[in-house]
Amino acid sequence: MRQLNVFFDVDHTLVMWNGQLRPHAHDVFKAITDAGHTIYVWSGVGIRHYDMKKHGLDIYVTRYFVKPLHDYRERLPAYKVDVMPDFVIDDYPQVVEAFGGYHISDILKQPEDRELLEVLRLVEEMANGEAPEPDHAHEGIEVLVEGLSDLDETVEPEGR
Repeated sequence: MRQLNVFFDVDHTLVMWNGQLRPHAHDVFKAITDAGHTIYVWSGVGIRHYDMKKHGLDIYVTRYFVKPLHDYRERLPAYKVDVMPDFVIDDYPQVVEAFGGYHISDILKQPEDRELLEVLRLVEEMANGEAPEPDHAHEGIEVLVEGLSDLDETVEPEGR
């Protein structure tokens, strides 16, 4: 089994508009780390350790990063992201397209949102060398897993 670097966004991915944690977050974070994968949290608005601690998820998170808001791959060095994401969970499809992973809905599906359980299934499939298939039960959600290329380390920071 391949060990993956799993990157979670925060706003509207893990923590919803009302400040509540998305359902199944604790179980999914535990399962991902128990399987030997590494969880990173990043956000376009800054380091989010406080939010993870508030919700009791900080024990599963290895590191925190500021997420680039455009030119995602190219700007990783400028944001001092020194780990290549293998699987990204984000409510912005462009971020998922750049790295591969799961485009999660920014709206909870009531009464029982199960999207993080789908994330867990896809992480397990990828780690086992299986190509995840889109779950068509999630209307409007794209699942993208693409090959990763080496990061070009020649990118210059832009005013940071």
